[in-house]
Amino acid sequence: MLVELKSGETLNGTLINCDTWMNLTLKEVVQTSSDGDRFWRLPEIYVRGSTIKYLRVPDEIVDVVKEQQAKDQANRGGRGGAHQRGEHR
Repeated sequence: MLVELKSGETLNGTLINCDTWMNLTLKEVVQTSSDGDRFWRLPEIYVRGSTIKYLRVPDEIVDVVKEQQAKDQANRGGRGGAHQRGEHR
């Protein structure tokens, strides 16, 4: 995923953790300076949520999450089991 910081630096890596304050831990990271001239390869980095300008998540990850949510919704039954709205026993 791509993370742009408020400082203008960018981080590109694999998300391994995220908390409710949007603090992130990324692994296998390429950090790019704000001017785009310098690059660093880092094994892991912690990013404080308040320093993040925006995140870009790959489309295929978004699709997988949507499919999983749809599957979870279909498998979830309410009180008395799974049946369609308006269906009476």
